[in-house]
Amino acid sequence: MSRVSLSLALPLGAAVVSWALFMGGLYADIFVRDVFEDGERVGQDPAVALSTYLFFAAVAVFSVAALIGQRIAIAERVSIGPESRPERSAHRFGTLALIGAMSIAAFLAITTFFEGFGRADEPQAVATRLGNVYGPILLYTALVVTVLLLGFVFRKDTLPKSSDRPDSDASDHGAGIAGQRDLGASYAVPIVATAVALIAGLIVYDATGEALEVWVWVAIQALIGAGIVAGTIFGERAVAQGPTSLSSRSRITRGARGLSFVLSIVFGAVVGIMGFGFGASAVDSLRISPYFYLDILAGPNTPVENADVSLSAWDTEEGSTASITLEPGGEILLAKSIDDSDYFYETRPLPGNLEPGDYTLVAEGTSADGRLLSQELDFEVADSGALLWDADRSDRDQWEQDNQVIVSADARWWLEDFLPAFVLILLAVGSVFITVTERNRPARGRVL
Repeated sequence: MSRVSLSLALPLGAAVVSWALFMGGLYADIFVRDVFEDGERVGQDPAVALSTYLFFAAVAVFSVAALIGQRIAIAERVSIGPESRPERSAHRFGTLALIGAMSIAAFLAITTFFEGFGRADEPQAVATRLGNVYGPILLYTALVVTVLLLGFVFRKDTLPKSSDRPDSDASDHGAGIAGQRDLGASYAVPIVATAVALIAGLIVYDATGEALEVWVWVAIQALIGAGIVAGTIFGERAVAQGPTSLSSRSRITRGARGLSFVLSIVFGAVVGIMGFGFGASAVDSLRISPYFYLDILAGPNTPVENADVSLSAWDTEEGSTASITLEPGGEILLAKSIDDSDYFYETRPLPGNLEPGDYTLVAEGTSADGRLLSQELDFEVADSGALLWDADRSDRDQWEQDNQVIVSADARWWLEDFLPAFVLILLAVGSVFITVTERNRPARGRVL
């Protein structure tokens, strides 16, 4: 691997490591439990979250790698000359990576500040406050200042500024039929690939009627990425065969190269964000807090024939049955299979012929980790036929009770949830590396 390729690979490889550290921070975070007293949050256990420093480590790894990559690219430019295209673009890419790293660090520092500000009224020891708020802010600040000084201020190179223009005495050769085809393909292929990918996604959505699965998104982005890579290759072939002067034709070929560069960076950023988002969602799905709430949908003194009962639930076992039974008598008002473990809501009418007396609604279900969920609601039918029950009852106890569980990651989770996110990160990093490397190859011989 050349030193120019190394300067590109370092920050991109570090991005994968940073993603892994970020996922590790999210995983550590699901073991952090809120502590309540009298319905109010008073802290967390453990008091200082490990995730805070894993997130910092992720940003620091990427920042340091980007700084080293920039230094390598600058050294190559000084050695070979400021006009050398591969070294110049590698230098610019390293600078872009540094700016991105500093932006992320500044964002996380501000986020930490607002979180600390919002929880300032909670009783915290000085060491806890230092570990959760002051320490991370100081670390992020030190990182940003260090990167800023080393990457942009205290540089030892004496690199002159390049003109970034083609040679004025270069002859204006026509691109030829082959060059024209390559030039057209460099513009058309990314657009066509994107259209085909989006249409394919819509076809899948129309066929299933459901939100697209993660692997479908991976396939869509892979097709778009392939189109951008192909467009970059065609654009470079057009440049190699086309004119080099400042003619209109030259501006078109240079525009093709610029378009492919912008598309590759935007694609890498968007797909990278998707990789982080899907990864975070996958990790968060390992922490479940089953919610199971039975209620009567009616105002006070509503006639029994006008009342409905409702059952709300989430983090329940997919394929299990949620039921509502009326006691005494054992009449089943609801028995429905749970199709979506993330959310369940059903209503049923109360029997309108209930005799005056005391009754109990019993709801049962199964949590995602296999525990039995149960709720009971007592009510009375008055002699007038009106319903009487505790209309002010609350579901607050469902949040305060220690019902959070961390489930084990099984093979299905690795394959369907976490692996697609990792593939998206590799796709983002790989596409950027291929397109930038292809774009920055030394000038090749031209077909006259």
